[in-house]
Amino acid sequence: MNVSDGKVIGYETGEIPAQGAVTIEFTVGVPGIPLQACIDSQYKDSLAMDKRPGMYMKYLPFRYDEITAKQFTGGSYLFDTWENAKEYARWLREDYEVGDEPKTKFLERPLFEEPSCRVWKVIGAHSFVPIEEHAVGRLQYWSYDAADAETTLREHCQKLKDAAEAQNAAAFWLFYNAEDKMFGIQLAFRKERGNDESSARKSVAAVAAKPGLEQLLPKDFVSKSLFDRSGLFLTIWLPKSRDAGGSARLIPNYPLVPAITQLES
Repeated sequence: MNVSDGKVIGYETGEIPAQGAVTIEFTVGVPGIPLQACIDSQYKDSLAMDKRPGMYMKYLPFRYDEITAKQFTGGSYLFDTWENAKEYARWLREDYEVGDEPKTKFLERPLFEEPSCRVWKVIGAHSFVPIEEHAVGRLQYWSYDAADAETTLREHCQKLKDAAEAQNAAAFWLFYNAEDKMFGIQLAFRKERGNDESSARKSVAAVAAKPGLEQLLPKDFVSKSLFDRSGLFLTIWLPKSRDAGGSARLIPNYPLVPAITQLES
């Protein structure tokens, strides 16, 4: 079951017209924050964030640490151009402020532990199934050792995409950052049947257990795994659909993830 605020418009299966990506990761430092509070809080931020120029979509993941009960979250965004992705990251770091006076820059909130914000150039992005079926994500990135990573990644993009589809992925993004000598892959998957906690755990475990696609790249290209996290999507932002009069967001793991309590009037 999915929850949206209308029909999704403008998000078709096939190649995604995106040249830039942004990934953000942080840990919410207070243990056990309820999902209702999380989804309501992100909605308030989305009213400013998803209106930034060129944003195509955002996956907003979440996962609770099994020891501390702190929440891992952040977001994976696609943009029409790398320049718009870069400007979004700058705006988020330098301009966007939250809270009571004196306001705090979003990524500097005391609640956020070890925030990270990265900008990437997209090699390829593809949606294999309707976006309404995207429910579970896996974000990975690695360091690389190559003078021309773009050429290597473009040469292997089709192979990586085919392998993602063979894993029954719902979506595949491949991107890199030449300055930091890193590349990454964002995958999305359908969820397991059922809407209870047991089904959710199975969904995340199944995604996390899949072989990493980096194994298909030349062995002397990949240096080190730097990040690998799987989790459910709290919401999916759809600014292109909203601008066309359709749904602005999806809650693909409803009712495990509750509906937003207060939407715009």
